[in-house]
Amino acid sequence: MTRVSADDDWVGSLGEQLPVSPLSVLGLVLAAVIGFRLAVENLSNQALLESTFPLVAATGVVFADRWLVAQDVGIRDRLTVFSYGLGGFLAAALVTALHLHVLRLHGTGVATPLYLTLMSGTVGVAAGTVAGIYDIKQRQAAREARRQSERLEAFASVVSHDLRNPLAVAQGRLRETFRTGDPKHLQAVDDSLERMDELIEDSLSVARSGSHVEDPEPTQLVDLVSGAWSVVETPTASYEVVDNRTLQVDPGRARTLFENLFRNAIEHGGEDVHIRIGSLSDGFYVEDDGPGISPERREAVLEQGVSFEEDGSGLGLAIVRAVADAHGWDVRVTESKSGGARFEFVRAT
Repeated sequence: MTRVSADDDWVGSLGEQLPVSPLSVLGLVLAAVIGFRLAVENLSNQALLESTFPLVAATGVVFADRWLVAQDVGIRDRLTVFSYGLGGFLAAALVTALHLHVLRLHGTGVATPLYLTLMSGTVGVAAGTVAGIYDIKQRQAAREARRQSERLEAFASVVSHDLRNPLAVAQGRLRETFRTGDPKHLQAVDDSLERMDELIEDSLSVARSGSHVEDPEPTQLVDLVSGAWSVVETPTASYEVVDNRTLQVDPGRARTLFENLFRNAIEHGGEDVHIRIGSLSDGFYVEDDGPGISPERREAVLEQGVSFEEDGSGLGLAIVRAVADAHGWDVRVTESKSGGARFEFVRAT
């Protein structure tokens, strides 16, 4: 059973609720100053010659910042780019001011020294912005490499440790089959092989899901939820989308996130569990009315291979974290109003 209680379609990415970036403000102010000068001088040849390239640079800074927002870049990285741009402005303006001062000392000063200083500073902002974007991209690549290394280590741990138990059971029962000729042992062999197949598939899913999302698509939250719900065995469970919004995601991997959250809720909350999905100012949440997760276990449940159930693989919520990492989301595990588990996904800072 499903229900959508509201359709508050918030267009945009997870970060669009954040304040306007100071980089955009800086670019707009510089563009406005340059445009004002052009208007005052009635588009004179001198003004056009001095202002065209700085005006293009200031406009480019604004578009660069809007591109960062569209790419779901976190506020911390956007502030880093702003600091590079501001540094470029100050450096270029200082060098120009010193140069003009030297010219004035030699009796060859210019008519608009402050304006020319501002123009060179504008070009410095553009150069600094490019340098800042390059820097955050390099750091993102380094973080992704570390995450990939951690996932490979975790996968190796599953292969070397978690597969040993079902493998040992299968080998032991197979020997008993050969020794006694009794085929009843083959059922245990089949169960162990199925268990091994699940572990391998889930481990591969963690590794695949964690790679960084390069080309996110605007996708409705309600569509992701309904798509995931349709492939989960839910005979009497129900869900409710409290409010809708648009997310910038890889739709396939995002559905995998919801599938694993739903399976986890049903596994721990029972077949009649009720699940609520809604939006936050900087993300979304998924909660249920099951028994919940004790505070001391909330961080551990997201780790690969950690399970508090005897037959659990400890990979379902690890897949959830991997998908969240790939999209640049932090995962917070807390308690719902009904005492169940609540997972909040917000833009990483």
